[in-house]
Amino acid sequence: MQLNKSILTATLLAAASLAAVSNANAAVANGSFDVKLTIKETCSLQASKGTQDIEFGTHIAGSTALTSKSKADIKINCSNKTPYNIGLLGTGFMTDSVSTDKVSYKLLKTEGGDVWGNKTTGEVGGTGTGMASTKTKTHTVFAAIDGLTDDLTPGSYIDTVNVTVTY
Repeated sequence: MQLNKSILTATLLAAASLAAVSNANAAVANGSFDVKLTIKETCSLQASKGTQDIEFGTHIAGSTALTSKSKADIKINCSNKTPYNIGLLGTGFMTDSVSTDKVSYKLLKTEGGDVWGNKTTGEVGGTGTGMASTKTKTHTVFAAIDGLTDDLTPGSYIDTVNVTVTY
């Protein structure tokens, strides 16, 4: 029995020394890799016909010195820390499909304030705080008709304003 233990011990020692020799002679190659992710800035815009329309209401033909004000909200989401600008482009007057009559209007940055320029490049802007619905930023567009004295042809007057968000 003692002989078996001695043989077993000698075998284990020989195997361990071979393993140590092979580990000491092992070559090592090193390398590395990156883990990457690119997030692109983005914006979404909520401004659609029928939903965000500016409505001046109904007026009687021949009304003199018509003054009317209205407003609509433009809602924007932009990725966090993304700067943006809003541009509005319309003709500046409403027409109907029956006559050649025109009704001038102004789009304003604040109620009774500065005119929002009629161009696609932005004059009003902000910085995005994220794309979640709770991060939506609202920009109100005010509109005014001042001093309309013409006897307009009855009809529905309209102009389409295109909204551009540059980011």
